Amino acid sequence: MEVQRDVEMVDETKFKYIQKAKDEVRELVYDYKWCNGCGICVYACPVNAIELGPIHDIALGLEMPPVVIDHLKCAYCGICYSYCPFNAYEFYINGKKISKDELPLSPVCYTYKYENCKECTLCYKVCPTNAITRHVYITRQQIEEKNEGLEGKIYLDREKCNFCGICVEFCEVFKLVEKEVKPDDIMPYEEILIDETKCDYCKLCEEICPEEALKIEGKRIDFKLPEKIAEIEINQELCSHCGYCEKVCPYDAAKTLKPMDGELRLFEARMFRCDPVGCAACIIVCKHNRVWYVSKDKGRVHFNPEFCIYCGACENSCPYDLIEVVRYNYYTKELATNFPWREAWEDALKRVIDKERVKEPYRRFLKEERELETVEEKIEFKEIDEETKKALEEKLKPIEQALKRAGYRRAFETGKLELFLKGVKHAKEA
Repeated sequence: MEVQRDVEMVDETKFKYIQKAKDEVRELVYDYKWCNGCGICVYACPVNAIELGPIHDIALGLEMPPVVIDHLKCAYCGICYSYCPFNAYEFYINGKKISKDELPLSPVCYTYKYENCKECTLCYKVCPTNAITRHVYITRQQIEEKNEGLEGKIYLDREKCNFCGICVEFCEVFKLVEKEVKPDDIMPYEEILIDETKCDYCKLCEEICPEEALKIEGKRIDFKLPEKIAEIEINQELCSHCGYCEKVCPYDAAKTLKPMDGELRLFEARMFRCDPVGCAACIIVCKHNRVWYVSKDKGRVHFNPEFCIYCGACENSCPYDLIEVVRYNYYTKELATNFPWREAWEDALKRVIDKERVKEPYRRFLKEERELETVEEKIEFKEIDEETKKALEEKLKPIEQALKRAGYRRAFETGKLELFLKGVKHAKEA
C-alpha cells in the first residue's frame, strides 16, 4: 500500500501534516503560537516523531515552534491531539474534524456554569485564554425612555458591592477601575466610580444589582427589562481549565474539572539563581493558566497551585532546573467498545504521567558487509505565494539586521542567545 506524506503551512502560525493511504486522508494541524511547550505530546507520541524545542529561548522571544514534528515518522494516530491539554492540535480524517470523544482515550476536563450564575463580568475579565464571553443583550443607552429634568441621588453600599460589574456594562453612569490580574490577587477591579451627571435616576440599575447595593432616589421608568440583560458563554476548546473563574466567582456558579492532578516543586536550595527580571521564562510560558508570579516577600518567582494543571511547560522553560512538575494522574474517559491499538493509548498515558519517552526498538547490525541499494528521495519544492513570501521576509528582516552586527553575530555563533535576541529586538524597534 502506497503511503504519501506531506507538510504545508495553513497560515503564519499553523502547520498541516498530511498522510494519504488508499482512500483515507488524515490531517494533523498544529498551531505553534497556541502551544506553550509543555511537552506532553512528546511523551505521548508512540513513534518518537515529536521533539521539544528550546522552550527557555522561545519564551524569551525566539521565533520558532515549541515542538517539531517529523511528518515522515508520524503515525497520524491522534494521540498527541487527544492528550494536548490546550488544544494546540486539530485532527481530521477525510476532511471531517475528529472530536476527542471519538478517540479511544480523551481527557476528562470541563468548566461548568451553574444555573445560579448572575451573568456578571468577573469570570470573563480574569480568564487567561479569553474562553469566556459575555454577550450583552441590552444597555441603558439603548432604552429611549428617559426621566427629563428629574433630580435624584445614587446611594452605593460599598460593603455590599462585590465589584460584579453588571451595572457598569449596563449603564455609563458607573465605571470600574481595572487592575492587573495576578495569581496572588485575581480580582480585576479595585474601585467603582459614579458619574451622576449622566444619570436620569431611572432606577433600572437598582433592579439589576444582585447584591442590592444600589439605592436610587428617582422614578422607575415604565420599560420592562428582559429576563436576561447579558449572558456568559464558555468555549471549552479555548478553556485551559485553570480555575480562575471558579475562584473569582462570588456566587459559586463556576466549577472546573482539571485533566491532571499533581504537584509543583521548587529546588529551594538553588533558588538564589532565579532571576525574575532578566528571565521570567516560567511566567511568560504559563500563558494559559497564569500560575507563576514574582513574589514581593520572596523576591523571586513563586506559584499559585490552585490554577495549575501540571502541564510541565514551566519545568521545560527554567534554565537552572529549579522547577519540578510531578504528575500523579491524567484523568481520561474511553470508548465503550474495544478499540484497536488499546495498549498503545494506555502506554502513552503512562509515559505522560511518568515523563518518559517511548523506547526505540533494539537494532541488530549484520557483521558481514552488504552492498545496500540506496534510493534518493525526490524533494518537490512548492511555490510560495507573494503574500506569504512578503510576510516571511518581514519576519526575517530583524534577524538579518542583527546578524550584520559583529557583536550579535558572535553571540549567535557562540550560543549566547539572550544577547542575540536583544539584538533582534533592537532591530525590530529600529
